[in-house]
Amino acid sequence: MSLNGIDVASYQAGLEPAKVPCDFVIVKATQGTSYTNPDFARMARETVAANKLLGIYHYAGGGDARAEADFFLGKCGQYIGKAILCLDWEGEQNPKFGRDDVNWCKAFCDRVKDKTGVTCFVYMSKSVCRQHSWQPVAASYPLWCAQYANMSRTGYQSNPWTDGNGFGAWSRPTIYQYSSSGSLTGWGGRLDLDICYLTESDWRAYAKGESKPAPVEFPDKTDADLAVEILFNVYGTGEARKKALGGRYTGAQEDVNRLLNGNKTSLLMAVQSYLKRHGANTIL
Repeated sequence: MSLNGIDVASYQAGLEPAKVPCDFVIVKATQGTSYTNPDFARMARETVAANKLLGIYHYAGGGDARAEADFFLGKCGQYIGKAILCLDWEGEQNPKFGRDDVNWCKAFCDRVKDKTGVTCFVYMSKSVCRQHSWQPVAASYPLWCAQYANMSRTGYQSNPWTDGNGFGAWSRPTIYQYSSSGSLTGWGGRLDLDICYLTESDWRAYAKGESKPAPVEFPDKTDADLAVEILFNVYGTGEARKKALGGRYTGAQEDVNRLLNGNKTSLLMAVQSYLKRHGANTIL
């Protein structure tokens, strides 16, 4: 079962949640330690009044992560316990992007967890999932991921396109944003469209701090690490390999194919990198 919804910022000021078909609305509340979406309070209030599920997100400004979390929570106010809480990790206006991604996101999410008991969702582009070793974040915080097939107008999709590569340390996203060109009745402009792989009760449990993501399979290893182990036949072949790797199979197998289709230098560097991090005992 899944839920269909939208995420909005000041660009969608004036949108009336009751008039737009959606199960949930995720509203931008804050950015950095000084900006508040001027339409946040109204949008959140009307989402709840329309009996829609509410999410609230903070856009990372790349300052002190704990201070940004405190600022965000200060604006969430009455909705803590009623809305899922999310961190938006992007490069624009964020000097820590590409420099301290994992540590910053974990510090922010840990602060939210410590102060509220709520498990924060982390939003990022799918490509970013595979640019860093996100295991410390993925072990505790679910993924809200974005990837678009194109920029064509579209309504809700039950099985949106993805490139088939893995999601790094996450086996799959909990929320998937598949378009920024959504077209829905009740709003004339473009909308971000999302599918959430939770039930309504699951969503409310996350909001109340009563739920947490399933443990990450092989949390200490990247897809690239698993690919090297596959090449050394650690997990067997065929169905045995799929069963052993579980939700990490697709991403790791994509890395295997990339290494086999690349040059010998890339393969050698992958093995050397693995040995530097884990030693030889795992694969020999």
